[in-house]
Amino acid sequence: MGRYLGQHFLHDRNIISKIIKAAQLSPQDRVLEIGPGRGAITKQLLELAGSVTAIELDQKLAQALSALPKLRLIKADILDIDLPALLSSDASETPAPPHSWKVVANLPYYITTPILEKLLCSGSDRLGSLVLMIQKEVAERIAAIATRQTGALSYFVNYYAETEYLFTVKPGCFAPPPQVDSAVIRLTIRRQPPVSAPPEQLFRVIRTAFQERRKTLRRSLLKLPAQLNQQQWESVWNSMSIDSQRRPETLTLQDFSDLAEAINKAAANT
Repeated sequence: MGRYLGQHFLHDRNIISKIIKAAQLSPQDRVLEIGPGRGAITKQLLELAGSVTAIELDQKLAQALSALPKLRLIKADILDIDLPALLSSDASETPAPPHSWKVVANLPYYITTPILEKLLCSGSDRLGSLVLMIQKEVAERIAAIATRQTGALSYFVNYYAETEYLFTVKPGCFAPPPQVDSAVIRLTIRRQPPVSAPPEQLFRVIRTAFQERRKTLRRSLLKLPAQLNQQQWESVWNSMSIDSQRRPETLTLQDFSDLAEAINKAAANT
């Protein structure tokens, strides 16, 4: 993707080497690269992985990449792709077993969250790990749980994967340089959900709580789509060890799971 699509091209060889090392590649790995750009990372992926599939939206960049041997190139927007179908097999059409793909990507800042949501919601059963370059502020937020930096995205990613903040990347490593620092994170997909609450209910509670994060849980959760009456809410808070005067960023993922299940139980008892 070119600059008009929000892409800054990585050229620092040391950072490229660190990203490749972080991906922990073997000849058996299937790699999905999103936004390969000029192919600085792609060429090394092709040397180390069993197969590489690259998704590039910019037609001029895609045309140049098409000359790389063994590369499975898809000219499309990652957000428009049928991801489960894509991950069902590799370039040789060999069926892909669960958790057999690795993602390596330098994600455009302005669509980082939609891409993460797509990868984790639609592809987590096929993905094993993701090494992603994103805006440093977003990386710190993803890696933070129960701190002032925590947001709804932190819990969403933590539900699907274990997160490691690996290293910071300065603007000078790119052409053109972005105006902010970047960071590389590694997400290792969880084989089992870390909590018992159904994800739809869990994320509805989390999103609602963070819509007005300065408010207490007692006040912010009143805006849940399925509103409880005052008596039902009291039954929720009385059944839990979570103080309703706390703010959302102080909770763990397990706390939110317990809360979602208590709210669901109270709603079912109407």
